[in-house]
Amino acid sequence: MDNRKKLGILIIIFSLLVIAAIIYFVFIRQIGGEPSPTAPVATSTGQLPEETEDVVVPSDKPRNYQQYDISKEVAHTVNADDIAKLASSFAERLGSFSNQSNYSNFDDLSIFMTASMRTWADSYVLKTRAENPYNGSYYGITTKAVGTEIKSFDEEKAVAEIIVGTQRREVKIDGGENNFTQNLRLSFVKQNGRWLVDGAYWEK
Repeated sequence: MDNRKKLGILIIIFSLLVIAAIIYFVFIRQIGGEPSPTAPVATSTGQLPEETEDVVVPSDKPRNYQQYDISKEVAHTVNADDIAKLASSFAERLGSFSNQSNYSNFDDLSIFMTASMRTWADSYVLKTRAENPYNGSYYGITTKAVGTEIKSFDEEKAVAEIIVGTQRREVKIDGGENNFTQNLRLSFVKQNGRWLVDGAYWEK
């Protein structure tokens, strides 16, 4: 009786192993071995361009405009209006000074002067410093250009004359103030390609 039970158990176990093997080879192996489905490929009667690295959309790169070459730019020729602007700036600096700053404005303007004008400026500064030395009491004048008049401009002769209208404010040592208008007549000459101030005359 025991042998029959053992034999029956063995038969049942063997049957189960056979069933398991059949399930593995028939179902599980087929499912695991099947290739994954591929995406459908669209077909078209027209041929599409091959994709290359050179293919770009308009927003990827700027348009191929011609590059600007500054060396081909026509050099600007200084005209009468340019001299008038220079005269206006020069007049404000020339006419604004104080004993507290030791009249340094004349030194700042020396690069815009001819040699003879610098000689005059040096003498004028020495004279003004002697007349109004700084001893703790302030003396100074501020000047603002309010207009210019081109009296003459001759490119061939390399000379020009500009009159600058100014508004001036003088603060005296005693604290008194004086406001007045005054014209400055400036003479220009062209030397080595540069327009320089050759004379400055305050009109009464």
